[in-house]
Amino acid sequence: MPAISFVTPEQHAEALLRIERLENLLGAYVSSQEEWLPTDAALKTSGIKTRETLVKYARASRPGTPEAGRITYRKEGVKCLYLRSSCIDYAQRKIGQPALAA
Repeated sequence: MPAISFVTPEQHAEALLRIERLENLLGAYVSSQEEWLPTDAALKTSGIKTRETLVKYARASRPGTPEAGRITYRKEGVKCLYLRSSCIDYAQRKIGQPALAA
């Protein structure tokens, strides 16, 4: 005999919120796969508060070197640019979610 289960309005709202977060995350990856960000935008995207934290703990050991759990960057003269998808990956890992980039 089939069972009927009901979804409460709270459960429905929570599910819609989770779907919206996922859509935003996927949209960030799709729309900007190779977008390079300046330092201030990289800080905002990755959820890091200070430039010192970004340089000491979050970014890769060398420019152009992708490392798991680290933010990929490149140098243009004295300016550093950060790969947007790696900033998003870092933010996801920081909150305990899996990173989506391959």
